[in-house]
Amino acid sequence: MGHTMLLDASALLSSRCLSVTRGLMRVAVSEGAGEALEAAPITLGFLQSGDQLPLDLLRRSRFHLEAITAVQLVEDWALLPPEGASSLNDWTLALLLIRHLGDAEQRLVAVLQLLVERLGRRNGAWYELPIHLTHERIAELVGHTRVTVTRQFSRWRQAGLVATETSQEGGLRLAPSLVENSD
Repeated sequence: MGHTMLLDASALLSSRCLSVTRGLMRVAVSEGAGEALEAAPITLGFLQSGDQLPLDLLRRSRFHLEAITAVQLVEDWALLPPEGASSLNDWTLALLLIRHLGDAEQRLVAVLQLLVERLGRRNGAWYELPIHLTHERIAELVGHTRVTVTRQFSRWRQAGLVATETSQEGGLRLAPSLVENSD
């Protein structure tokens, strides 16, 4: 857990896709040129058991795979994820659309909705995210500064809409009124 593995174009030789059979991981990307560990990786999404990581982006960039929990990956030739699973392409598109929303609060609500939809679970009066995300990581996801994220989370905390989970995972607890779509 907490370890990062780098993948480059050499991973394309054996398969077209990796499938997550166990665990939860963050997938980020950096440019293929230059020193891999000096690059500032950009989060593309989070994958869990049943999800797929297509390797076609490796032709021009590197993947940074960060294990949030113990992860097991297997080579796969599938082009479409199984019903109910997500591919990295699903995450990338969703995060791109979020970055084009109008203001910081809209983007933050949208990213929390996405995380709850894909990774969260209902626990009594709250939705819980099973992962710890720093304000800096959330800022990277939505294209704002850490200060902006911290300021908004402080407002939500004061309004009773957000709480930090006390479990060992240290995730977030979110009020349904914050993350449920009111369409």
